[in-house]
Order: sequence, then structure tokens, then C-alpha cells
Amino acid sequence: MTSNRINLYWGCLVAIYALTHIFILPKSWGEQSISDSGLFSYLTLALLILSLFMVLKSIRIPLEFKYKFYLSLLAYVVLIYILREADFHRLFTDEHITRGKFYTDPNISLHQKILGGIPLAFFTITFIILVTRFTKLILSQLRQATPWAVAVFLWGVTFFLSQLADKSHLNNIYYGRVIEEMLELGAAGFVLLAIITSIPLIEKLPRSKN
Repeated sequence: MTSNRINLYWGCLVAIYALTHIFILPKSWGEQSISDSGLFSYLTLALLILSLFMVLKSIRIPLEFKYKFYLSLLAYVVLIYILREADFHRLFTDEHITRGKFYTDPNISLHQKILGGIPLAFFTITFIILVTRFTKLILSQLRQATPWAVAVFLWGVTFFLSQLADKSHLNNIYYGRVIEEMLELGAAGFVLLAIITSIPLIEKLPRSKN
């Protein structure tokens, strides 16, 4: 329950700061800090990179192969999450590879579409495997208010809301962009909290006999 309070505190902290950012801080600094190369983009990336580090550290535990396999898939998902937040696709194209427009735009070359489609296809397969394997477990643990499952649920809510904000009229106004950035930051924090609170459980999984 202490960890669940941390989940609550993190959510409240992000919400309170969002209100402070909108109504109290100078708008000139506020606009700069929520830009694609602003402070909060870097904070979001830092939380996700730390999350990836924690997953990779868990993979080094001498667990049975199937657990290492699932942790490796999770590491890949987090890596793609990082590349997405970092706008890594801009090194190759202005359009994001997760959008249908990327594959229908005649101005984008075929080889770019292929290069973009391969990691997206692998990511989709990986995500489906993880969802199929762990949705039932997450739901059962959520009913018991297990901290890592609560963090996963809160990540899903904040990430979904951030995508809604990104694709709505809110993205065209200052306070809407603040809300979007804070939701993305909040989601990244819940990823880290989910991984940290699950590590004691991972350490208790069956070990490899080799």
C-alpha cells in the first residue's frame, strides 16, 4: 500500500504542477519548457531510459528462459517507447511510422516505408504477445490493488489521455499542450513505478538450473 501511495503522490504531483505551469509560471518559459526539445521532453525520456535500464538489469537475473524472454520483449517495447518520445523517426522522415499517412503518402519512398514497417510490425507482434500473456494477470492483480498493476493501469489511462490531447484541438492552445506534456510525463513515471514495484516479484521467479 505504501507503493500505491507513491502512485497516488506521483499522479497528484504531476496534476498540481500542470496547474502551476498554466496559471503561475511565465508563459514565455512555459512555452519553451514544453517544446519538443524542452525540459519536460527530456524528463520524460530520462524516466523511460531509467525504466529500460531497470528491465535490462532484471534480464541479467538467472531466471528460467521463458521469463527472460518476456522481459526481453518488455525491454523492446520500452525501447520503442523511448524512440517514439524522442521523435527518432525525424532522422528519416517528418511523418511518424505509426501513422497510416506514412504508408499512403506517395512522397515517402518505398524503402523508407519498408524500414519503418519492419520495427512497427515486430513491435505490434511483441505487444500482442505481452497483452495476450499478461492481461488476465494484470486484471486479477488490479482487483487486489497490487502496486505494479495499479501503476500499469494508471499508465494506460494517462497514455491514452495524452494521445487524445495530441489529436484534439487542445494541441493548438497553450494549456492544452501543457496538459499533453504533463500526461506524457505522468505516463513515463508510471512505467518506472510499475517496473520498480515488480522487481521484488521478478526476483522470486524460478531460477534457471543451468
